[in-house]
Amino acid sequence: MGLPNGVHHLAICTKDIKSQIEFYTQVVGMELVALYWMHGVENTFHGFLKLGNSSSIAFVQSKEIGEIQGIKGVSHAGSPAMPVAAGVMQHVALNVDTEADLLAMRDRVRSHGYWVMGPLDHGFCKSIYLAAPEGINLEFSTSEGNSIDADAWIDPEVVQLAGIMPSDLRRYRNPPAFDSQGGKVKQPPPNSGKPMMDGMERLYDMTDEEITSRLSQPTPPVELHK
Repeated sequence: MGLPNGVHHLAICTKDIKSQIEFYTQVVGMELVALYWMHGVENTFHGFLKLGNSSSIAFVQSKEIGEIQGIKGVSHAGSPAMPVAAGVMQHVALNVDTEADLLAMRDRVRSHGYWVMGPLDHGFCKSIYLAAPEGINLEFSTSEGNSIDADAWIDPEVVQLAGIMPSDLRRYRNPPAFDSQGGKVKQPPPNSGKPMMDGMERLYDMTDEEITSRLSQPTPPVELHK
């Protein structure tokens, strides 16, 4: 109950949201479904490009983002094989259903003048790769509906090098069940030693209900006349 079952949206900063929308709609074929002032953030646009009914790639643009200089190996990787700073996205892989769909996507992207590598057969998926605007390493992959066989793809050597003990591995492969309390678990104190979001100090003493009431903005920017 309550387990994540897909990516709802992946938010990526951009200096030029129009160029990203141009690429993902015209080159990749995704539909623009939202473009509005980002809730609670001054002078910032938020745009959503549809992957599925509840899955999108989102882009965020502000003047401040435009002033930050990208540095390969720090803000983004130069290729899907290169390192990047911890906590930063190295590459994003978008799913297609079949190998035929993968080749169709390669044709589509190449027809717009982009160099595309692959497909490469990785065993549990096949993938193609390209560089998208602003240095995003973009991958399209298909597993043709098959799940990953953990017995075949968890390498004992890498397990050991990662410092994972056999008892850890058993826990990781069989996460414990959790009985929901219907949202009644109390907020832990902000000084508990866990990572915290910057700039949220004013919210520390608020209840969940106060945060929901003050920060929610459910009304769309365009009034629909039905």
